[in-house]
Amino acid sequence: MPLAEDWKPSSVAISFVTDGDSVGVEFSCGTYALVGGDGPPRWQRDRFFEDGIGLPRGGAPVAVVVGGAKVEVGARWRALGNNSLVTVHVRNLAESTGDDRLDVPLTLFQVRLKVASSAGAQILEYETTRSFDSDEEAAELRLRYRKRKVYAVGHGMAAEWGFTDDRCTEVFLESVPAFVVPSVETTGFAKGTAEARSLELAHLEQIDSDPDAVLRSLDAFVGSFAEWADEQMKRAKSFGDDEDVAVRVARRSLDAVDRMREGLDLLRAPEGRELRRAFSLGMTAMRLQMRQAGINRGEPEDEVREPEWRPFQLGFLLVSLASTVDAEHKDRNLVDLIWFPTGGGKTEAYLGLAAIEIFRRRLTHGLAGGGTAVITRYTLRLLTAQQFQRAAALVCAMEKLRATDERVMGMAPFSIGLWVGNEVTPGTRGDARDALKRLQKAARPEEANEFQVESCPWCLTPMVPALRSDKPQDYGMRLVGNDVVLHCVDASCSFAEELPLAVVDEVLYEVPPTILLATVDKFARLQFRPEAGRLLGLGTNCRQPSMVIQDELHLLSGPLGTTVAVFDAVIQLLLGRTGSSPKIVASTATIRASEEQVQGLYGRDVALYPPSGLDDDRTFFSRPVEHEEGRLYVGLMPQSVSQPSAVIAAATPLVEMPEALAARADFAVPRDAYWTLVMYHNSLRELGRTGTLVVDDVNGRLEPRAERFDFPLRQVRAGKVLELTSRRGAEELPNDLRALRVRADESPDAVDVVLSSNMLSVGIDIPRLALMLMVGQPKTTAEYIQATSRVGRGDINGVVVTLFRSSRARDRSHFETFRGYHEALYRSVEPTSVTPWSLSSRDRSLAGALVALLRQSFTPLAQNHDAGQLDLDDVRLRKAVEGIVDRFLGYVHRADGSEATDTGHAVWSLLKDWDRRASLARDSGEPLYYQRTKKEQAALLKRFGQPGDGWLVADSMRSVEPSVAVEVQEPQEEVLDGEDQA
Repeated sequence: MPLAEDWKPSSVAISFVTDGDSVGVEFSCGTYALVGGDGPPRWQRDRFFEDGIGLPRGGAPVAVVVGGAKVEVGARWRALGNNSLVTVHVRNLAESTGDDRLDVPLTLFQVRLKVASSAGAQILEYETTRSFDSDEEAAELRLRYRKRKVYAVGHGMAAEWGFTDDRCTEVFLESVPAFVVPSVETTGFAKGTAEARSLELAHLEQIDSDPDAVLRSLDAFVGSFAEWADEQMKRAKSFGDDEDVAVRVARRSLDAVDRMREGLDLLRAPEGRELRRAFSLGMTAMRLQMRQAGINRGEPEDEVREPEWRPFQLGFLLVSLASTVDAEHKDRNLVDLIWFPTGGGKTEAYLGLAAIEIFRRRLTHGLAGGGTAVITRYTLRLLTAQQFQRAAALVCAMEKLRATDERVMGMAPFSIGLWVGNEVTPGTRGDARDALKRLQKAARPEEANEFQVESCPWCLTPMVPALRSDKPQDYGMRLVGNDVVLHCVDASCSFAEELPLAVVDEVLYEVPPTILLATVDKFARLQFRPEAGRLLGLGTNCRQPSMVIQDELHLLSGPLGTTVAVFDAVIQLLLGRTGSSPKIVASTATIRASEEQVQGLYGRDVALYPPSGLDDDRTFFSRPVEHEEGRLYVGLMPQSVSQPSAVIAAATPLVEMPEALAARADFAVPRDAYWTLVMYHNSLRELGRTGTLVVDDVNGRLEPRAERFDFPLRQVRAGKVLELTSRRGAEELPNDLRALRVRADESPDAVDVVLSSNMLSVGIDIPRLALMLMVGQPKTTAEYIQATSRVGRGDINGVVVTLFRSSRARDRSHFETFRGYHEALYRSVEPTSVTPWSLSSRDRSLAGALVALLRQSFTPLAQNHDAGQLDLDDVRLRKAVEGIVDRFLGYVHRADGSEATDTGHAVWSLLKDWDRRASLARDSGEPLYYQRTKKEQAALLKRFGQPGDGWLVADSMRSVEPSVAVEVQEPQEEVLDGEDQA
């Protein structure tokens, strides 16, 4: 046990600010005395309660005797302007005997300290430091959360406070603080109004045939938002000294109104017929998909509720419409960032916009509008595979329209492709055939499915049988010529012949899909695979992708975001070959300093949507629920207890929760509600220790507790403890997700405990999970929000218990300010940073990015053996290279002007070295390869761990230098080795 955890605290205290000259204190606790007799030791609790303790300014501490201990209750008063900063403490003066058992009668348990202000006085806001704004965003957060005030800070325990007539009149300490963070609900409109009608997809799809009626309802929708925005601006001008800050916040809502009206003007224009048709088809496809989702949930087809947009989703379509469909629009280079809590419907919002753009391209440009239209990027393969099912359902709806809707008939087929890495999906047709053979031979095909599609995206029929089958028709993959074709195994499904899905890299390059779902690091392949450029529209007869969607933008920070940004400059350049840049849309649930992050990533400005209001988390489109229903957060900070003991003590009652709730007839929740306990860890080292504790020590405590509380005994089964970390192989993760979906009230195979790292916080969506033990406070508030929002996403509200370590200053601080922190979680989100053009980033990524840029831009340099074709003495080639490098450096300048000059020097230094190597290769009559396929070949590049000359480049944006084995020797052995060498 660390020494800090061996110390027992001798005092607790609470600090606050008051305008009075005295305070009243109420103090209670319990002491325990040993009860004699045979058998195990037993203890008798004695309650102590003392109220009416007065502590005036300058007064001496009050001494009381509690059991066998002398206790001091006192206060320290300090002047703070015209008020006083007061710290009231309770101190145990008893000396430890050194024997834990003998110390028990001298120890105070269940301490409670309540402090009330004197008559006529009140307790004032404590956090006066928040008046100092470090930047404009800090000022806006201070203004928005001005009503979320902190009135006290605990020392050793958590602070709470109470109100009388809207005045804080008492503060007190809690040993187990709890706070319900309200769920966020979307606002709505009164039924029968034009605004409510505008949300109905069946109504919106009529814009092609009855534009006036649809536009009237959309005008009413925007008008309603405009009224709210005007009211916000009027209020902003009454904020006195903070008027400038408030006006800046309110101005963004007015800007959004203007952008919405621009979108409506385009839809209303006489020449906007094609856009109206594209909008109509986009709404039709989304409606078809949403209706099918209802059918898949078991609703009868003729009783499925008509799909509606949530107001913020429709607003996003209108805000982004003009700059998405018009390549010359002034806001084309503005990144539209959807900022909405997890589970709020961000994915459907950007898929709706993507559907409109896909149809518009084909209506406007015919066959040239085909090819890849939308690139959707994710940061994790697991997240990509999950979202693939949702986006694939939209593409299936488009294909159904192509077969049934005259407006779509004759268009090129719609398709969706998954580009995530060959550890997950096949790289070639040959790999796909081999994967199919392995699948058909596997005893449990679900665990051997390398095609990543678990069920038909349209009807949700499983793609493979649970157990091996000799019938080929039981498998949703079949060989057609040299291709493995995916299809639904349900003969009644519309896609029983073929699904519009592609997961094989070779096929994606040959026939670029309409929507490409990819991991961000897959784009590092551009430096090695010239054919990958076809996904960017290079070397095809189709227009280049016109829309890029970046999901979970907050994850593009630190080293990954820094590396991604370097390649993003290349991707934007390549996508701008025809003169227009793609529209970039991003989404996140937690972000701070978004302007700096987006500027660093893309060299562009950003617009957050929906724009915030003047009052905490309220916007026109969303608000916290009024009835205080939401996710329950509970804090624990055991003192003088080792971390393993604390984990055991915290986890045991949580494992008992299903049985405890079942014993309460008045608490009717499904047995599955809190069955699976998610234990979230901040490091793999801590997680490894917990694995053993859960099976051995927690089970050891469950049995005697079941006898004592008369609960049915529930044991944690070793085979039902699931690890969800980066140590799991790519092929194991889909099986893990499948196991997590198994419900305890439907199968005995439900998972008991999940041991998770931060992998859980990046988009895992399992609605049945509702119980989490967070072992230690995560390093960032964004991770805390993201991780804890993974529980309680379904019908059951989540419970999160955070186990703080008293020996860690940061954990202790979060515990002592538990209420203030959780009352305004989003206020505490820290800024993230990307530094793509710093020296270390250039050393790591610039060479690969430069090769990708030139190799994809110049056909003579494309093939693997063409690296020697670079000749800067060739005036024509040099001029072309200078032109593209200048444009590249333009992105650098917009992202980080201070590094532009140094980056320019680094680029030309690399180009001159490449030119030198190419010249030597030409002189020797040998080709210069990009990557060697044989040892003796001269190559420009080499991967980590590869021998020979060449620029060191990463095969993936997550590649790291090889590990180094270190052998630790005893000092004596080192001396002997030295003597031997001498």
